[in-house]
Amino acid sequence: MTEHNTYPTDITSAPSHLAAPEFGMRHRDALRLLFILAGGSQALEHPTEDGATHLFRSEKRLMAIDFLVRYPDYLADSLLDLYETSDDKDLLAVVERIFANEEPSVRLISMVRWHFGAYQKIETALSCLHAYGFVRPMKLVIDGENKRYDYHIYPKAFSFLRTAIAEVPDLGWYENRVQLVMKVASAKSGSELKNWQYEHDEYSNTPQGSFIPSIAGKVKVRLDELKRAHK
Repeated sequence: MTEHNTYPTDITSAPSHLAAPEFGMRHRDALRLLFILAGGSQALEHPTEDGATHLFRSEKRLMAIDFLVRYPDYLADSLLDLYETSDDKDLLAVVERIFANEEPSVRLISMVRWHFGAYQKIETALSCLHAYGFVRPMKLVIDGENKRYDYHIYPKAFSFLRTAIAEVPDLGWYENRVQLVMKVASAKSGSELKNWQYEHDEYSNTPQGSFIPSIAGKVKVRLDELKRAHK
């Protein structure tokens, strides 16, 4: 692994005007990504020479998990998939709360569809996290071929998030949401998560350069049908 400092995305050909961070939202994006990187990482067997203790794999997986945080309706649908395979009744209650709290509208942060699916320029956010010493992007190269981009996470990232939640308790939503998303994503690669997204017609049929639409109505119907079947 070697350090990579240009923060490319998996959609490097996207025009610069697409999915650019809204003015004043860069710190919000950086904080959300830090919650994902910390919550979705795994502890290293031994800290790195520069003190990193956790590793997050990979950039594609980061983008796919971010999509589920930003689209509560898609997350709800994936939780219903998990319910149907696990019969975990608590998952129905979780999805009910998502809709009761109107999250598919009030928590939605839209993403543009580009060549390889949901896209957001994350270079600025990652640069910010790197500058503060929270995260270090790493390029994995095998036999001279770039395989993926991973991220080393440092202890100060975790302590910063604990302090942030203590000072602003509402930020605990992000920690809880990432934990919920990881119920779906923990055992899946970025490619598997992306492929699941493409199974939705609304997602796969979105023209390139357009915002991916909500599927809240369809998921609510599915929830109601499963609740009736559960009674």
